[in-house]
Amino acid sequence: MKRPLPGYRFTPVRLKLPSEEVARRVAQAIRAGHFRTGDRLPSERSLAEQLAVSRPTVREALRLLGDAKIITVRPGAGGGAFVASEMVPLDLISDDPHLRPGEMHEVLEARRIILPHVAQMAALYADDDDYDRMRDAIAFGAAILDQVDGTSIPGDTRQLIIIASMRFDLAIARATRNGLIERLMHTLLRWVEPLRLLTMSSRDRLVYAVDVLRLTLAALESGEPERIAAVINARLVVLEDALEQQSGRKLRARRGRTAQ
Repeated sequence: MKRPLPGYRFTPVRLKLPSEEVARRVAQAIRAGHFRTGDRLPSERSLAEQLAVSRPTVREALRLLGDAKIITVRPGAGGGAFVASEMVPLDLISDDPHLRPGEMHEVLEARRIILPHVAQMAALYADDDDYDRMRDAIAFGAAILDQVDGTSIPGDTRQLIIIASMRFDLAIARATRNGLIERLMHTLLRWVEPLRLLTMSSRDRLVYAVDVLRLTLAALESGEPERIAAVINARLVVLEDALEQQSGRKLRARRGRTAQ
């Protein structure tokens, strides 16, 4: 009889209340830009039907989002739940465990394998609606930058620029017309966000984060594989450099060579 392989570990079970999961799903939709500030959310009845939960569960979820200042609920005729803020913090939408230090190296290695291919695929299949979503993400980031005066960076600005970048990358993933790729992109973006926050240390870094989205859009619209590869590599290197500086060790894919 074979013995179990040594070193196998079970991961912790994390259970959520139905209302917490509903709140997470709604917050995720707001963060991804499907609902913008001032937009009215679907009714309690509609949300309950779509999510296959009870109306009291939806009501409790909306209360949680209201407490987090993400939505506001207006009673009476013409009332409902309205988006109050698109500044949805990561911990409100993430159901993933915190990564251990070594796992971030694995995440960036996977990102380097996946993102270039996703971008090339998006350039083949993207339509006008996909490019409009990318432009909307850039406009959202640019509007946030307009509020940054001098060298001082308001508390939520870094997070909002990251949200703009996240929306852009989700638009790229959606353009592939592959649902699994979209889900993989959602996961990768959540995992790299803490590291991405570390790279937003100055206004110049914030400006670059938006400018590189414009360069990516132009490359995708050109359809030129070399141009797309170059701008995607430039984006990959930012986080890879940040992690190497933070951890003091090189990523496996970059050992023995200089990053391009």
